[in-house]
Amino acid sequence: MRYAEATCKTAMSKSGLPGLDYTLNPYTGCEHGCIYCYAPSTLRYGGPEPWGAFVTAKTNIPVVLEKELRRMKPGVVGISTVTDPYQPLEGKLKLTRSCLEVLLAKRFPVCIQTKSALVVRDVDLIRDFPEKEAGMTITALDDETSAILEPGASRPGERLDALRRLSDNGIPAWAFVGPLVPGFTDGDRLADILARVRDAGASRVLVDRLRLKPGLWGRMEKALEGRPEALEACRESLFVDQSVFNDLRIRAAQVCKEIGLECELCY
Repeated sequence: MRYAEATCKTAMSKSGLPGLDYTLNPYTGCEHGCIYCYAPSTLRYGGPEPWGAFVTAKTNIPVVLEKELRRMKPGVVGISTVTDPYQPLEGKLKLTRSCLEVLLAKRFPVCIQTKSALVVRDVDLIRDFPEKEAGMTITALDDETSAILEPGASRPGERLDALRRLSDNGIPAWAFVGPLVPGFTDGDRLADILARVRDAGASRVLVDRLRLKPGLWGRMEKALEGRPEALEACRESLFVDQSVFNDLRIRAAQVCKEIGLECELCY
């Protein structure tokens, strides 16, 4: 993976997402390289290298953020909403951590979402925020599936352990279970995921489906060449009959009710 350092003129943007007033993305591009990622479409990425192979780090973002916060009205900051704030490069550059230090000094509430166990490095900062929450994306429980769907992300067991660490440190922790990917997420496997995130300390769960964005199918088709059954299941559900997503939605609601897990269905 290659990366470049760049400067930014703004650090935060206003958010249109529920519960978030601002968004903060220290990186452009993401090493996790998830085959279902919507970010290339959102960013209109058309680079010569595959998504996940190149990242731009906004090296001055903590300084720009500190200046912006002097004049901004306090509100919830979503970290991050487009690319993962704890992708592997963060272990070296610590841009997310530096931004958290700035936000903590100004007492801005934060909502963190990641699929990396690296988030536990910053528990000492996150737990000191008066208002905070952290969400962990869990798409599968087995390493083989995760390696196909999210090749650069932390393995599922590491994410569940991180979720527990966050919760044990008094940080309200939740799980994002999604996208639900046909061929990989059936009713029983979905039920197992929901039970495991509850046991790991998630206070609630958000469930979402796979969505067809520009450029998505080409990436998925190539990545799933070695899993023809899963490839066909995805093709069928996206282009022919989407009823499988409704079945998974019903199953998720049923399981969450049975195990006592607060559930928000995002579709």
